[in-house]
Amino acid sequence: MRTQWYKNAVVYQVYPFSFMDSNNDGWGDIEGIISKLDYIKELGVTAIWFSPLYQSPDYDYGYDISDYKAIDVKFGTMEDFDRLLEECHKRDLKVIMDMVINHTSIEHPWFRKALESPDSPYRDYYIIRKGRREGDQLLPPSNWESSFTGSAWERIGNTDEYYLHLFCPEQADLNWDNPKVRDEIVDILNFWLDKGVDGFRFDVFNMFSKVYPIKDDHSKKSFQKGAPYYVDGPHIHEYLNELYNRSLSLYDTYTVGESFHPSDEDAYAYVKEENHELDTIFNFAHLDADNIAGKKFFWKPFDLKQFKKGLFGPQKTYYRDGWNTLVLENHDNIRSVSRFSIDTGKYRYEAATMLATVTFMGFGIPFIYMGEEIGMTACKFRSIDEMKDPVSHFVYDLLCKYHIPKQLAFRFIRYGARDHARVPMQWNGSVNGGFNRGHEPWQCMNPDYKEINAEKDLNSKKSVYRFYQKLLKIKKTNETAIYGETEEYAHDHRQVIAYTRIYQGKTLLVMGNFSRYKASFRMPDGYEYAEVLLNNYDSLKFSEGKAELKPYQAVVLQK
Repeated sequence: MRTQWYKNAVVYQVYPFSFMDSNNDGWGDIEGIISKLDYIKELGVTAIWFSPLYQSPDYDYGYDISDYKAIDVKFGTMEDFDRLLEECHKRDLKVIMDMVINHTSIEHPWFRKALESPDSPYRDYYIIRKGRREGDQLLPPSNWESSFTGSAWERIGNTDEYYLHLFCPEQADLNWDNPKVRDEIVDILNFWLDKGVDGFRFDVFNMFSKVYPIKDDHSKKSFQKGAPYYVDGPHIHEYLNELYNRSLSLYDTYTVGESFHPSDEDAYAYVKEENHELDTIFNFAHLDADNIAGKKFFWKPFDLKQFKKGLFGPQKTYYRDGWNTLVLENHDNIRSVSRFSIDTGKYRYEAATMLATVTFMGFGIPFIYMGEEIGMTACKFRSIDEMKDPVSHFVYDLLCKYHIPKQLAFRFIRYGARDHARVPMQWNGSVNGGFNRGHEPWQCMNPDYKEINAEKDLNSKKSVYRFYQKLLKIKKTNETAIYGETEEYAHDHRQVIAYTRIYQGKTLLVMGNFSRYKASFRMPDGYEYAEVLLNNYDSLKFSEGKAELKPYQAVVLQK
C-alpha cells in the first residue's frame, strides 16, 4: 500500500563520483558512501537520491547507461549496493534511484543490436530515420537541436540513416511509442523495486513522447529547435500512467520528475494526484533569476522578483491537488551561495542559511545537494582543462568558433558550468579534502577546501550544518511547515522575501533579507510578539511593526 511517506520527507542527493573514495582510485564509490551514512542521517534527512550508479561509459558521467541492472565497477558490485540499501534502511533512510530512460548509451546492447542489421527488432527501440538529400549533400532528417551538442541527429556510419539524440551523440533516444520498449522499462523499474528501492527520480521525463512524422521546427519562439515536437509530447501522460499502473502503484514508492521546460498546464497535470502519473516534479524557474533565458552560462543581474515568482508559483498551483519540491542545488547547478549577487566573503554562513530557510520552509519537499549543508562554494577553476563536463567543452568550443576570445569564453563557462557541483565533497582540510588518501581525483578539488569543509564547519560557532539540523527538524515535525498554504508578502520589495504558511489556525511567518545591506519589512499584524522558531542571527529587531533585518538575516516566527 502506498503511504505517501514523501510528504514530510527531506531528500539528500549524492553524486557518487564525487562523494567519498574509499579505495583511493580517484573515483567515489559505494563503500565510501556507506562510511558517511551517519553524517547524512544526523543532518536530519529522511531519504537519499543517488545519481546513477549503473554501468556506463561515462560520456555524460553516469547519465549514459549501458546496463540498467548492473552497478558500474568503479562504484563497486551489486553486493555492495545491496549492503548500501540495507545500511540506509537500518537508519530509516529511503533510497531513491536516478532513472535515465529517455535515452541509453550507444554502448547499450539494445543499440548495438539495432545497428547490426536493418531487420533487427531492436532497431525500433530507437528513433532512426533517413537523412534528406539536397543535391549531393546528405542532411539530417530535421533541424532539431540537441541540448548539448548542436544537431540532435547523428549519422550512422557511411549510411544515409541517422539516430536521434537529444543530448550527447553517445546518448541515443529511446522510441517510447514501441510497446516493447515500455515493457523493458517496466521490467527495469520492478527489478529495483523488488530489491527494496523506495522510489525514482526520472531524468528529463517529459521528452519521452515525440510528435510524428518528424518534421522541421520553424517556430521563432522555440526555446530549442524541435522542442515543440519532443517536449510534453502527445502520449506523455499516457506513458506515465502506464508506468504507474504496471509498476509504481504496486509498491510504496515516491517519484520525482526532472522536466525540460514544461508548459504550466502539463506541469500541473504531471503532479495532480488523481491523474496517477508522478508524485512531484522539479521546478527550477527561480534558478533562472541570475541568467538569460535559462542559459546558465550567460549571467545577468540577479532579479529577486523573478526568484520569488519562480519559487512561489508551483507552491500556489499544486497546493490543493498535488505536492511540490524545493530546490537550490543539484548536480547540474552552480553552488547557490555563489549565485544571486551574494557576498560570500563576509557573509557566507548568513547567506547559506538564509537561502535554505526561505526555500525549504515553503510548501514541498526539500532537496539538499551534497556539500550544500556546509556552504560549499563555486570552484575556482583556472582553465577549461580542469572541467570534465562535455557541455562545458561544447559551449566553450562554440564560443571560440564565433571568435569570442578564449579568456572571455572561459569566463562565460566558469560562471554557470555544471562542473561546479561535481568537484569532490570537502570533508576536511587534509589532502584532497579527505575525499581520498591522495590519489588524483577524477575531477579537480576546489582550492578552498582547507577553509570550507565538513569537519571545520561542524566545529564552528557558525555552522551551516548545525543550522540545517534545526531547520530540518522544524520542516519534518511542524504540521504548518509541512501542510500549510503559502501566502506571499511584499512581492515588489527589492531586498526581502517573505511569506506565511497557514494550517488549521496556526501560522508561520518566514522572512529573509536577500542583500548585504540592512532591510526593513512591515510584517502582517500580530507578529511582533510571536515565537521565534529560527533565526540565523542572535537577535531580531522590531520597530513600529517592522522587522529590521540584518544582512542575509532569515527568521521564522510562529503564532
